[in-house]
Amino acid sequence: MKTFGAHLQEQIKETSYRFVYLWFDDPDDPDDPEATADDFITEGEKLGLKGYKVDVSGAYSELDSDGKRFIHGIDDDKGFLVDENTIVFVRAPITRKKSWMDLLTQLERGGVCCINNRLCMESTSDKYRTSLILAETGLNQPKTVLIHHQDRALDAFDRLGSKYPVILKTITGSLGVGVVKIESEESLSATTQLLYKLDPNMGVLLQDFIVAEYDVRAHVIAGKFYGAIKRPIVKKDFRSNVSLGSVPEILTLTKLEQDHVEKAAKAVDGLWVGVDFIPAKDREKDSPIFIEINSTPGTKGYKKATKKNIAKDILTIFKDRTNWLKTQPITSIYSEK
Repeated sequence: MKTFGAHLQEQIKETSYRFVYLWFDDPDDPDDPEATADDFITEGEKLGLKGYKVDVSGAYSELDSDGKRFIHGIDDDKGFLVDENTIVFVRAPITRKKSWMDLLTQLERGGVCCINNRLCMESTSDKYRTSLILAETGLNQPKTVLIHHQDRALDAFDRLGSKYPVILKTITGSLGVGVVKIESEESLSATTQLLYKLDPNMGVLLQDFIVAEYDVRAHVIAGKFYGAIKRPIVKKDFRSNVSLGSVPEILTLTKLEQDHVEKAAKAVDGLWVGVDFIPAKDREKDSPIFIEINSTPGTKGYKKATKKNIAKDILTIFKDRTNWLKTQPITSIYSEK
């Protein structure tokens, strides 16, 4: 039986390209980001694609004397050419620092295809912004309200119009960190005040609590549903993150669910995103309930559950240049210094 990758090779015209794998050496990330980076470099070599792995911490980009753009690691003066024949896989949490986001903007404005672009990264890093985008797209999700002030959490609860328990989330965060199940008024007030004490600039929101046995992580690549896993709720917890101990299983989505996750990915300009949702009771007829969209979805749990070679498949998919999404290059009367 032919593999998914073999079928892709038959369907896609062989088109070589260069790629950069922009990652971040985060010791708290259980997905082992460097191992995934190495997978991409290794699989790229097998496919005849030249790759370059660079840690975003210390990475920079500049033009050489001939006007060609290069990206450099912190200790690499030679660098790697990035041009119209290059894809940059953005696998680092660039929204943590303005300088990292500006590096991405440099590349985008130079006409380089970035997966994902800055708009997608910023939109999905803000859970409330994501909820607004999904609402405008007509996709189903838990009712969500912002807590505008640390002393007005109970007012926000009234606006939510729900019953306890509810979910309190920091607007930014990943791996299940910053998500709290709130059982009472006292807990809501105290937890909100504690979060603002830790970070006065923190954004916090409230959501309806949806009872579920599992949620779903669906990968959408180049606008098409690629594959999905179910993530059972962790024992003695209410979350389902693989990083917290959930053991994922491969899951076949309904046609409705596939259509909706593709719609969600398109709404945020995502070329490779993880779309998280809680399935409806009648999965064939009723819309799933979307939780969030991850612009740097982990691969460790997905690979273990599905046995797919996701690095090879992604690199193969983007041999088709119609899947590339680029910002138009900016021409200027001055030269970058």
